[in-house]
Amino acid sequence: MAEQWLRRILKEFTTAKFYPEYGFRINHVTHGIVALHHLGATEEHVQGFVDAYIQRLEPMEKYATKETQIVNREDTKALLGSRCSYYQLLSFYEDALQNTYHGDVDALIRGEFPCLADGMIATALHGLIQMGYGYSAGFDRGVCEGLAYIHFAYLPLTVSSSLPLGGGSMDILSVLGEVRGDQNLKQIMEDGMISEKWVQKAPILFSRRVGPLLSDGGDILDRYVRKIQLPKFFDPPSLDSVHIEQLAKWVVDCTLQVYIRAERRNDFFLLHGVTGAWSLLKLLPAIEDVNQSLRAIHVFLCDLVAVYMSVDCPALNLEVPQNETPSADEWKQIIDETLEGDRDVHIYKLIQVCYDMYNEAETKENAWLYVHSARVALKYDLAFRTKKPVAGE
Repeated sequence: MAEQWLRRILKEFTTAKFYPEYGFRINHVTHGIVALHHLGATEEHVQGFVDAYIQRLEPMEKYATKETQIVNREDTKALLGSRCSYYQLLSFYEDALQNTYHGDVDALIRGEFPCLADGMIATALHGLIQMGYGYSAGFDRGVCEGLAYIHFAYLPLTVSSSLPLGGGSMDILSVLGEVRGDQNLKQIMEDGMISEKWVQKAPILFSRRVGPLLSDGGDILDRYVRKIQLPKFFDPPSLDSVHIEQLAKWVVDCTLQVYIRAERRNDFFLLHGVTGAWSLLKLLPAIEDVNQSLRAIHVFLCDLVAVYMSVDCPALNLEVPQNETPSADEWKQIIDETLEGDRDVHIYKLIQVCYDMYNEAETKENAWLYVHSARVALKYDLAFRTKKPVAGE
């Protein structure tokens, strides 16, 4: 069965073998394995991807031998966002899964993720993405690895307001259009990223750009998010788990709208907004508490605004056809083309999200959004704010 070989490969190539970072880049091997499986790749194809990808990774022994034993929750508090002792944090969450939550990964997510959600942007959402891809594949270790990485690279949103979401009247593209002209927010980022505090705290450039936005500009990000008009069904007093799932799907659609309308085609970090939103969608059903889920969505939307500012706010003015209803044959053509030859792992993930969203949609109202986004990923090279890839991928 496909699940047997999938579990074997996932188990073989964890952070027990390779560190979650290499240089200033991030280990995506789990994401790639799961995305390819979702797209129907064969075991041989997935193994070939892994064999090529791991050549760039760093062995865990280089880092684990430098770390000291952590045995309790109190010890982990000092490590929040410290970028130290990743493997001890991982051991903590693995132990919690087995002994605190009795092997129930949903209970682990419910008990631990809300405590970390404010800092989920950690290095371009990679901890969140690791959690989501691991959870979607029934791979508990991947969930623990993601929790440990968010803890390790934690960058929290700081806001003074505790007001709930809702009340906005603008679509997300219009709100981001206002963000594009916000020189105050831009100055917060530019001043912060060269400050001694952020140079020392965040060796990865992406984090040095978004960190000041989240800490010193958090209230501004929050005000922009509150301008966004939420779906008609959004009514906080009557929200339940079904509405939360609908809201999370809407968030994925918002990230795709930003991704395909940006004049910088196939922007690398806007793409991470898409895969991060999909990962959050996968995780929220485990949380159960509506208020905690809403908080996570609220933080994610603030993070999305920060990511948009961090990539210098490309204009969102590209027109896209909205009357397409792709056929099964067209999706087969897209997937066949995706699986031909070798592609960057981010392309596999973006197209996998689009295909999953298309298949899971109750109506085909947004079918055009998913197929057009997939075509953008296939047609254009990954694009960056600068000509060279920046740290944080």
